[in-house]
Amino acid sequence: MQRIMNTEPLFNLLNSVTELSGAFKDVLIGHLKEEKIKAHQIIHAAGQTENRLWFVESGFARSYYFDQTGKEHTLTFYTTHDVIFSYKGFWKETTDYYLEVVSESKLISLSYESLCNLIDIYPEAWKLVTVFIRQRYYLDLFKSRLMTWSAEERYAQFRKASPEIFRLASVRLIASYLNMTRENLSRLMGKDL
Repeated sequence: MQRIMNTEPLFNLLNSVTELSGAFKDVLIGHLKEEKIKAHQIIHAAGQTENRLWFVESGFARSYYFDQTGKEHTLTFYTTHDVIFSYKGFWKETTDYYLEVVSESKLISLSYESLCNLIDIYPEAWKLVTVFIRQRYYLDLFKSRLMTWSAEERYAQFRKASPEIFRLASVRLIASYLNMTRENLSRLMGKDL
């Protein structure tokens, strides 16, 4: 017997963005796929074109890249009920980052091809895409601004904006996000105790 995926949290999120018609929800359900991913799995690699977006039903993921020296940099963290949306994937462009499921996760995916087909029929689909693009832009902007601040300011601002990440991610991953050494991050975290 196949288990029915729990779409309620996803539809609650989408309805908070724009009112969804019953017809749109019915059609959307037919395009959704639930994926159970084990910890530390790469679900998208640099140089590829992402072909779908994900809703994190439960779990934890991150995007990251390697600079020209081989140093790893975390770009974004994704927690339960976040949408993992790539405007490059939506526009069918290759990306230069990896997407890793950090802890065992349940994701609900929707292909960008299906999303584009829904846009042609349902206005709420386009509204959702514009909001996802805007959210991605603001995440990128926050990260860019964060990198202009001192290590102490980066730590304080990120800790304030995303306290749950400090419960979910290792010091190594958070340090790579904040562009500092593990030792420096540990020292800053020690001051909070």
